[in-house]
Amino acid sequence: MDPELVVQIVNFRTRDVLGPCLDGVLADLDDVGIPHRVLVLENGSGDDLSDLVAARGDRVELLVGARNLGFGGGHNRLAAAARSPWLCCVNPDVTIPRPGVLRGLLRHGADPRVVAVGPLLRTEDGAPQRWDHGELRGVRAAVARGAGHSHWRTRSRPVPAAWVSGAFLLLRRSAFDAVGGFDEGFFLYKEEEDLCLRLRGRGGRIVYDPTVSAGHVGGVVARRDEHLDASLARFRAKHVPPLRGAACDWLFRNVTRRI
Repeated sequence: MDPELVVQIVNFRTRDVLGPCLDGVLADLDDVGIPHRVLVLENGSGDDLSDLVAARGDRVELLVGARNLGFGGGHNRLAAAARSPWLCCVNPDVTIPRPGVLRGLLRHGADPRVVAVGPLLRTEDGAPQRWDHGELRGVRAAVARGAGHSHWRTRSRPVPAAWVSGAFLLLRRSAFDAVGGFDEGFFLYKEEEDLCLRLRGRGGRIVYDPTVSAGHVGGVVARRDEHLDASLARFRAKHVPPLRGAACDWLFRNVTRRI
């Protein structure tokens, strides 16, 4: 039977956290109860994951890459390896303390306009993670997006979003394929912002649902300062006109962040 959902995990030197992630994902899939596949890509880091995969029987499939394709490149490779109406990108440093996350996200798929959904992500101490989504509405959100940044605020109910985190990102495959998947020019960081912007450009809706949550350690693979500047420069070159970007950047740094 063809899967209805494929869960994709890209590993790069994250063996130590991958086991708990897989166990949480499998328990969550049991809760949903639909045909599925779980694919793990060893993304050229040299980690031996064979025992982790073998310990979970035939429920997890392992692909091994010769080189590091980056976050988007790794997920593009996994997306090409299996077909399903939905795919879900999950970082190996994500934990699912209790089942119900995927069920909660998939319910939004009843609206055909919804093409991407993400949950509330929590830090190790249980606090909301401040980069799990970008706000779509409001003055501060508009100014931040105009500069290539994003605005975050606490939410308690599902809301339309500019983007949701690639650490736990449910995607409608037809929409993902229609925009060509992730832009592999982003090696790490802002690739989900770019993807969601392109999805919205075709009329798709992005939903942030804080009524379901998962844990996310963050920073396990690489520090933000290693790749963020290059990713921000690429994002601005693609989506932000220089004059508007300069004006919005000044407002973002000097006005809207203080109100």
